Formats: sequence, C-alpha cells, structure tokens
Amino acid sequence: MCGKRLCTGDIECVKYFLFACGQKILQFARGILVFLAGGSECVVCGAGCGAVPVCRACGQSYFAPSLIGEERCAVCGKVLVSGHGMCMQCRADKLLKHTDIVLPLYSYRMWNSVLLFRWKIEGERTLSPFFAAGIASALAVLPHPFTVVPVPPRPGKIRTNGWDQIDELCIFLKYRYGYQVCFLLERGTKKEQKTLDRKERLATIGKAYTLKEGKYLKRALRVTNGSMPENVCLIDDVMTTGATIESCAAVLKSAGVKKVYVVTLFTVD
Repeated sequence: MCGKRLCTGDIECVKYFLFACGQKILQFARGILVFLAGGSECVVCGAGCGAVPVCRACGQSYFAPSLIGEERCAVCGKVLVSGHGMCMQCRADKLLKHTDIVLPLYSYRMWNSVLLFRWKIEGERTLSPFFAAGIASALAVLPHPFTVVPVPPRPGKIRTNGWDQIDELCIFLKYRYGYQVCFLLERGTKKEQKTLDRKERLATIGKAYTLKEGKYLKRALRVTNGSMPENVCLIDDVMTTGATIESCAAVLKSAGVKKVYVVTLFTVD
C-alpha cells in the first residue's frame, strides 16, 4: 500500500480478486440454474452438457484452434485450401492494407453462427469465458509485446443493453489472462454493421471509427504510461468484409502505432 491510498498496482489486485470471486459465484449460480432446468444440450452433437452449450468432446474437437502450422492467407488470415499465399478474395481486391497479422479463429457457419447468436443477440454470457479462452490461445502465438485494443461498440449500446460482448472479452483477457487492454478507439455511427451490405460497409472505412481525444485519450493511455503503444492487437467478434478492421487499423497506424495485429472469433467465408 502507498500510505493511506491505494496505488495503481493495489487497485488492480483488488479488481482482479473481485473479478475472480465474481466469476466463481456466477459459474456456480449458472450451473445450479442449468441443473434445475434439466441441463443444456451441446449445439454440435446434442449431448448433455453444463452451462456452456458445448460438450467437452466437441470443445476439444472443434473449438481448439490449431493456429500453428496452418496455411493462412497472408492478408485476411483465412485458412487456405491451397497454398498460394493469399485467398482469392484478397488477390482480387486487397482490402486490409494497415494490418500486419490477422487471425480469425473459426468459420462463421453451422453451429458457430448459432453460438454467436446466442451470445451476442440473446445475451447468453456463459459463453464469454469460453470465447475468451479461444482468443487468448490466438494471442499467445502473436509476437510479444503488444497492447489489446477492442473494437468499440456503437454509441449507447452498453447503456441500452447493459453489456457489450467485445468489452466483456477484454475484461477476461485483462483479469484472467493478464493482457494489457487499452480502449483507444470510439465509434461515431449508431447504425449496426449487420444491416449494411458490402458496398455500404466499405463506404464506412475512414468514417466510422476515430481515436479518442483530449481527456478521454489521456485516460485511455494511463495503462501505457501516457504513450501510444508501438504494437497493438485489435479484438472483434466477426470479420465480414474487413471494413471495420481496416478502418480501426488505419486510425491506429495514423496515430503512431507501428504494428497492428488482429484476432477475431469468426470470419465469413
């Protein structure tokens, strides 16, 4: 302790302790509720499982990212069917120009789309630690050190819904996995990306996201001792066209960031 006041390190220790205790309590409470409701079914195979709707066998088979040794597109990070360095889409139209490494974990199809819907739309937050573990496995293979930067939600989302899925992932990354998280960006548009077609999404590049300013930027940079981090890793849930990632990465590069890595849970093929 620093005299009668808590120093930054002490405060972070208290936050970590409260987070860990809160998660244990939530895990226990959710387990009891699921048990009383007769259990849940795995979205992949239909077998019985606990609070997370993925059984242990399917979790190990389908949700353990094999990030090392896979042949991926050098631009968007999608797994390649044949080893040509870039996927067909990026060869035809290279959208991501400000990113250095992009790692999407899973393809957005079949049970993956069901899980994302239950987590993001229906608010099934028992999936948050499950997805955070996948993100952490991807972060572990990136060149260190770097600072995690979440893609920000649309204005008013947290106030309206009570939470944001990317914000919650970053809480786990910070307090469970020990990553430095810096909320550098803000979003100016309220319209949901899922309502936009490809042309409309591409038109948002350079417009939808900006760097925080003034006291808000100063507050965000406290975790990096007031200086812009050299290397960052953007975190998002789904990469569709890549417009969001490119917009955020361009802002960060223009602010002085040297390397921008990207990890997303899903990518739309």
